[in-house]
Amino acid sequence: MYNFDKAINRSNTNSVKWDKEAIKGICGNENALPFWVADMDLETSSAIYKAINNAAEFGVVGYPKDGDSLVSLFSGFVKQRHNYEIDENLTTYTQGMLHGIALAVSVFSAKKDGVYVPTPCYRPFHTIVDNLERRYIPSPLSYSNGSFSLDKERFLKDSKDAKIILFCSPHNPSGVVFSKEELAFVLKTAKERKQLVISDEIHADLTHPSITHYPMGLVNEEINADCITFFAPSKTFNVAGEHFGMAVFSSKALFDSFKKAQEGLWLTSPGYFALEIGKAAYSNSLDHNRELSTYLEENKNFIKDYLAKELPSLKLTNAEASFVCFIDCKEIMDKVLAFKEKNPTLFPNEAVLSHFFGTQAGLCFNDGTWFGPEYGQFIRFNYGTSRERVSFALNRMKEAIDLL
Repeated sequence: MYNFDKAINRSNTNSVKWDKEAIKGICGNENALPFWVADMDLETSSAIYKAINNAAEFGVVGYPKDGDSLVSLFSGFVKQRHNYEIDENLTTYTQGMLHGIALAVSVFSAKKDGVYVPTPCYRPFHTIVDNLERRYIPSPLSYSNGSFSLDKERFLKDSKDAKIILFCSPHNPSGVVFSKEELAFVLKTAKERKQLVISDEIHADLTHPSITHYPMGLVNEEINADCITFFAPSKTFNVAGEHFGMAVFSSKALFDSFKKAQEGLWLTSPGYFALEIGKAAYSNSLDHNRELSTYLEENKNFIKDYLAKELPSLKLTNAEASFVCFIDCKEIMDKVLAFKEKNPTLFPNEAVLSHFFGTQAGLCFNDGTWFGPEYGQFIRFNYGTSRERVSFALNRMKEAIDLL
């Protein structure tokens, strides 16, 4: 049993989430309590902790054998967690989620090719597309009554000229888990148009127990579109500081092209500690994953209940996975903007809600503009911490809003 009610003090530990300068840059108050960067203040699994200690105590950090040994362990994990039997011969490691996505976009598209991305979107997706000189095609998800979902008509229209369909499933920042039917629609459309579907499933393993997540690759077994499904233990086990992940390909042609590109850049193995973490994560940490997923869903429900009773002007969107959610602050925006007019020096950029809650509540959130300029009415709340800290943050939010 894990005690997730005990949040770990990460101050002065080289954590970007807790770095005062970084916090000030987001919300204008270096002393604000951080609820922004998507890692947790909760302990990793005991198996991972022991693996790291054992590797360090050995005293030699030499060249590790390649990461192929991870594949069978990962295969067993996704079978248990998602009932997904991967083809191990079409699976490999990556040097992290974003690196894997960037390499795939580089290999399977050319300059000026379009990359469709549903919005609100994790900002590095946009950065990758721009840096690789591809054409970024943002397309808003449907949003109604606090729920995000795929707008099929808009998807058909906006993705028409794309070479690649880049999904985040479950979705970041909203936390929505796309339905099997929605994913099948995307895959069937992509197959008809000869498009590649890339699915970032970094949040999948923390899907809440009451919800079922369908990996893109699993749904694709009956469709056979060109598809790459990326996983990583980063969010699952709170090990984002070790950059590696796993990639599952729908065909040998895709797999071979990706591996050739990896080898061309000499990306032939995860790091020494990353490999040990991966082995422990995928072989002996399912108990941690199940307990943590339950705790996080309870945190989400705590937020939902608090807002309904104490802050009905704020709406929690349909968060169904992981530890981040979007909170819709539309009903208080007029008051916040009026406060901004009276205190312009507190608001140096378009991130109005970040600076409002940073300076007036002592809380650091990414506001919605980080995920797209049209989402300024939202904040992303990271509830991957103790319930006591979640409660503290909600009370501070209420105090600040009540003074408007």
